[in-house]
Amino acid sequence: MKKDNIVICFCKHPEPGKVKSRLAADLGKDHAAKIYEILLNQTLLNITQDHQHGNYKVILYCYPDINHSSFCELKNKYSLSLKQQSKGNLGDKMYHAINKQLSGNKNIILVGSDCLEIDSSYIAMAFNELDSGNKITLGPTIDGGYALIGANQIHKSIFEDINWSTSDVLEQTISKIEKLYWEYSCLPKVRDIDRIEDYQYFSTHHKYKALFN
Repeated sequence: MKKDNIVICFCKHPEPGKVKSRLAADLGKDHAAKIYEILLNQTLLNITQDHQHGNYKVILYCYPDINHSSFCELKNKYSLSLKQQSKGNLGDKMYHAINKQLSGNKNIILVGSDCLEIDSSYIAMAFNELDSGNKITLGPTIDGGYALIGANQIHKSIFEDINWSTSDVLEQTISKIEKLYWEYSCLPKVRDIDRIEDYQYFSTHHKYKALFN
């Protein structure tokens, strides 16, 4: 039986006060939630382009409630499967999702929903890295985190004792992988939207500004 490549996208319902807290501090809760909704839709548009041609399957991992009408709308709009995020911190949720999907599948890629620079070509690059002898591939962000993690094997320790939402995330994660003596790679750096300066960059960039008008 042919094993599938899977792309997981983590997302939240774009409720004011529940998403993009750092942006909300500068722009207000309602504006931050609207930005998040734009980012989520554009992320799904970007990553489902090749998914439509059968190169991989896309699964939306939802929080807090998989039955929310907004998730059902996204499922129908982008031809996705829906799964509920597990309990625990971000590391627990990521490990659970990747480990679950590795059962019976080939390569798993997990992305967030706030990085406009992750598109189908970036996803293809990540799958290629996993097909080239690497157990893990990471898509680093310019602020010291990562916006993508790909795996064909996983270990819970990679997600333990990580200072999430800090500039230490990538370095700490690489250290965990190296302790396992696993082959890994890093893709070109991308920029996600967490801070006001990130939003200002994308909202004035010729390639992206139309999204925010």
